[in-house]
Amino acid sequence: WNDPEWHIANHPVVGVRWYEAYAFTQWLSAKLDVEISLPTEAQWERAARGTDGRIYPHGNMLDAGKGNTSETGIGRTSAVGLFPEGASPEGVLDMIGNVFEWSMTKWRASYSESEDNDPSGTRGRVVRGGSWLDDQVNARCAYRFRLDPGNRFDSIGFRLVRVPHL
Repeated sequence: WNDPEWHIANHPVVGVRWYEAYAFTQWLSAKLDVEISLPTEAQWERAARGTDGRIYPHGNMLDAGKGNTSETGIGRTSAVGLFPEGASPEGVLDMIGNVFEWSMTKWRASYSESEDNDPSGTRGRVVRGGSWLDDQVNARCAYRFRLDPGNRFDSIGFRLVRVPHL
């Protein structure tokens, strides 16, 4: 995305289509000789909520000092890791706010449908986490949204996971 206003060191990369984020995982996997992926929706939620089903990574009440949401008032992306007290039970940072994150998972209206993480096709993909634009309703662990994989916005980014070899 050719907008220097959003290219800031140590901030999340934004303005990336799902296809570009997925292509980056393939390039990085080959470069490092390990499997790198976008998280599935289930992986993302587990990393954000832990096992106790919390509403926010840091607990059940929003604390504006623990994530970059609209309540924080920054009004744009922030440096990755700026909110260490907002870490999830697994120690993962920035799981709410800052940027919505692309997942591997194709949109489904209900969890009763099987998760589809096949990279082929043009069906909408799930984004998670809310962004700097979102309030406590949308920047919570359970909130999910459907986006066309060709969309790009200044509030959408991605996170990577290393896939373990069993």
